[in-house]
Amino acid sequence: MGKQKAAIWIGIFLMVIVSPVFAWYFLGPYIDSENYEKRDKGPRPVFTLQNYEAFPREWEAYYNDNIPFRNQLIRLNNSIDYYLFGQSSSGQVAIGKDGWLFYCSDGDGNPLEQSLGYWHFTDGQLAAIAGNLMSSKRALESLGIEFVLFIAPNKESVYQEKLPDCYKAKNPVTSTDQLVQYLKENTDIRVVYPKQALLDAKQKYPDLVFYHKLDSHWNYAGGYVGANSLADELEVELPPLGEVTMTARGSLEKDLSDMLNVPIKDSGTDYDITGIQEWKRETRKWDFSSEFIYHTPGADPRRLFVCRDSYGTAVAPHLSTQFEDSIWIHCNQFNQQQVLGYGADIFVLEKVERHLNSLEGFCLSFSDDSGKSNR
Repeated sequence: MGKQKAAIWIGIFLMVIVSPVFAWYFLGPYIDSENYEKRDKGPRPVFTLQNYEAFPREWEAYYNDNIPFRNQLIRLNNSIDYYLFGQSSSGQVAIGKDGWLFYCSDGDGNPLEQSLGYWHFTDGQLAAIAGNLMSSKRALESLGIEFVLFIAPNKESVYQEKLPDCYKAKNPVTSTDQLVQYLKENTDIRVVYPKQALLDAKQKYPDLVFYHKLDSHWNYAGGYVGANSLADELEVELPPLGEVTMTARGSLEKDLSDMLNVPIKDSGTDYDITGIQEWKRETRKWDFSSEFIYHTPGADPRRLFVCRDSYGTAVAPHLSTQFEDSIWIHCNQFNQQQVLGYGADIFVLEKVERHLNSLEGFCLSFSDDSGKSNR
């Protein structure tokens, strides 16, 4: 009798081990198996006399990458961490209060620590950035083009009250504050950094939300506040926040919850904004990875050129209503000849604050011949 029980338990154990493989054979084509990780999966190893020692490790790595129901098992594990223990399964994401998520990747400027004053620019870095920007400004002005630096605030700078309690401010002066102050004291570069405008809008309109709850970016309300600040600097006039119609809807952006690989129902709030003469604006091209091109008949005739990152997406549809022609090119696709080819009157360099250190490598220069032939 004892042997029969043992055999039954062994059989059950084998069925549990083997059944996912058989189930995957039939269900695999219908189950989510997309690779959501920012890496390539290892190839299937081939046994040879040369790799016999490494083969077991290579096979284990391959099997771990391709185990049946892998995505579902990872999502289950991450969901247990998130919902049961309130823990993040990703070193790039911090779980804040009221379900807010924050970005803390060391490989991408760690905006959480940056916004709490954990690190600052050195004197050499400040001087290099200022030198590059001044060289760019002089090159543009020699062609009659205005230059403005627009800094989009980190989500972590604006919603510090939602940060987890384990993170404490180390210095009230952040690296962005430091850079803005340095540029104001040592250069004549026009800098727009709407952090205070966003904090004021939060206080004046407590029912509005200005950043995505599950994403690292600002939403269209936050982008509108940024567009308004930039419009003031460029001497065009957008309606105040209180004079436009904000229609709330669920947010579609969730890059941080995607990093966690956890399904979260409360997606936060975004807005459809009307009342900005948007009926006049024509969208001639909209490609997130390359460029946005707008035309607004009868608006300011100066041609606006914006070198942007992803934060420019929520600014472009608002500010473009104030210029007859505007183009917003993603920084990954930008080259300075595009400025000349477009015949720009205004050049705006837009950077989210976590990427400000990239300004150490940004510098425009135009030859006289190339400038004259394209203007």
